[in-house]
Amino acid sequence: MMTLTSPSRLASHLVLFSVLATGIGQSMTFALLAPLGREVGLKEIQVGLIITCSSLVFTLASPVWGRICDRWGRKPVLLVGQFGYALGTLLFATVFFYGLKGVLTGLTLYLLVISSRVLMASLMSAAPSAASAYIADTTTAGERVAGMGQLGAARTLGAILGPALSGLLAAIGLLAPLYLAAGVTLTSSILLAVVMKEPMRTAAQRSARVKLKLFDRRFFPFILIGFLTFLAFSMVSQTIGFYFQDRFVLSGQATAQGLGMGMMMSAAMSLFAQTLVVRRTSMTPRRLMNLGLPILLIAYPALLLAGSEPVLVALMGILGLGLGLVSPGFTAGASLAVGPDEQGAVGGLISACPAAGFVLGPLIGTSLYQINPVYPALCAALLMIPLTLYARRFRDPDPTR
Repeated sequence: MMTLTSPSRLASHLVLFSVLATGIGQSMTFALLAPLGREVGLKEIQVGLIITCSSLVFTLASPVWGRICDRWGRKPVLLVGQFGYALGTLLFATVFFYGLKGVLTGLTLYLLVISSRVLMASLMSAAPSAASAYIADTTTAGERVAGMGQLGAARTLGAILGPALSGLLAAIGLLAPLYLAAGVTLTSSILLAVVMKEPMRTAAQRSARVKLKLFDRRFFPFILIGFLTFLAFSMVSQTIGFYFQDRFVLSGQATAQGLGMGMMMSAAMSLFAQTLVVRRTSMTPRRLMNLGLPILLIAYPALLLAGSEPVLVALMGILGLGLGLVSPGFTAGASLAVGPDEQGAVGGLISACPAAGFVLGPLIGTSLYQINPVYPALCAALLMIPLTLYARRFRDPDPTR
């Protein structure tokens, strides 16, 4: 267990809970978007474009919020992200509600769906960099890997609960999980506003105007690993719902439930990696990535061998195991590579990595899927080959900095 330097352990737990809340909402959205899109008449590539647009905005906004976080402080930026996510999710669900009722159709519906998702992304992108910077502020360098592992574990636990809840609530309606996600995130935002206090920082840290260069040699290898890992993952994750539905001839509701089970299994294995492997071992960021990337290389083509829903669900668990090792590796590695006055800035860049992968990944994946359903997973596997080799070439940052 990491030892927090913050005077308020409750506040630290609430930060983790806020990450858990958004993790629940995000995983619900990914589990429901494919069947929701088909229910309102959207094509696969249109569904992919929704994620691409919001991910592009998230990618561009995250570094900006990271720098603002170093100036304004962790609490105000985190609250902007949390309240923004609750509002955006509520709007997103409401637009689909009127689409399912037939009140909104065609181009009007599609533009409103994208707009609500983009609004949410522009605001919620404030939260990850603030949460990451808060963890960096309240842990020592030697505790950093464990601290980022806890942050990843909270996100992953949300990814477990999200599909589980969406599968249960899908019996009520496809939109019920999204309204629940908005309520949970709103609750976490209110608790943070009441309890959380700004961590202590020096005057020099508060007055710093840090603007890190993307290709800074200290942390760029970790940025590249994070981006390409999630580029491959997004190609598969945004088409796996269609794969479930087409491979096993399922209804929209059955697809949401089956995909929810698969995502829950994936997140459970990721949580296992982050709570037992990361926290209970002394693995360095480099060792975590060198273990996780080969697992991903095996998992992607293995998905295509599934002859039944249970087997596909189990193989998604292997995919989650790999991600659970790689994510805290590149996150902690980048944090350890910079000083205390740069934590918000580097947190913004690291937070942008998954979103940057989701800018191109869904479009590439859905386009490939329309050509042949096996192409997204094969393309992801091919991308893992040079990435696995590249990760073995660079060194860990100095943990004593």
